[in-house]
Amino acid sequence: MARGRGFYDRGMQEPAEPSLDRLFGLIARLRGPDGCPWDRAQRLDDILSDLIEEAYELEWAGTHHGDAELLDEMGDVLFLVCFAISVRRETMPSFTLDGVAAHAHDKIRARHPHVFGDARASTPEESIVHWERAKARERSEGNAGALAGVAGNLPPLRHAVKIQERAASVGFDWPELSGVVAKLREEIEELERAVAAGDRAHVENEMGDVIFSAANVCRFLKLDADEALQRSVSKFIRRFEWMEKWIASDGKRFDAMTLDEMNAYWERAKSA
Repeated sequence: MARGRGFYDRGMQEPAEPSLDRLFGLIARLRGPDGCPWDRAQRLDDILSDLIEEAYELEWAGTHHGDAELLDEMGDVLFLVCFAISVRRETMPSFTLDGVAAHAHDKIRARHPHVFGDARASTPEESIVHWERAKARERSEGNAGALAGVAGNLPPLRHAVKIQERAASVGFDWPELSGVVAKLREEIEELERAVAAGDRAHVENEMGDVIFSAANVCRFLKLDADEALQRSVSKFIRRFEWMEKWIASDGKRFDAMTLDEMNAYWERAKSA
């Protein structure tokens, strides 16, 4: 008997790939009566929370590391997806890997009418138009609004851009960049007035509007807001670390320096 056979005897169609069979068998063993107490205690929401974290680690590995790290992190993501399916099946036996794959196949195929239908697309931008139209049809068939279905637990910056993209998809958007930038300036001016008034709640609201508008500028320019921010954070870290080294090499300490003296080192780090 294969390691995962007992699990599949409970009704799940066996995956075609032996490695997937072994992975589901491993999960069944971990969740079994004599399995791992920690794995047995996990609920679906616990696993999905871990999946979010592992997805970020996978993204980081794909952009900052080599193939070995990418393989490792992709394996973690795959394990958690299979783990989530297994846990869901414990209360819904019809929830199978094959069913998930079939649903994904049909949805993605329907969103590519320029490949599997009569529509045409010769550029990535034209492809996105068909994709968004297909998603809009799906929402309209379910009587859902344009903003429905956007996950509310996305990281705030990504959530803002996603909401802006949905609004733009129905025509609620600026006709040109100048309007988006002008709106950002307007929000900064409103923030300055709120700061001058000393109303903390008002300041917080206006600060949120500034960040939202800045994210909208990124969207309009087709820039990744998260990546743009991360580049600036990395740049700041790099310059600050140079500044620390030079200050230490000159026998000085931050707590004994004026802001003007620190800024002189900062400008030196920027020029370097």
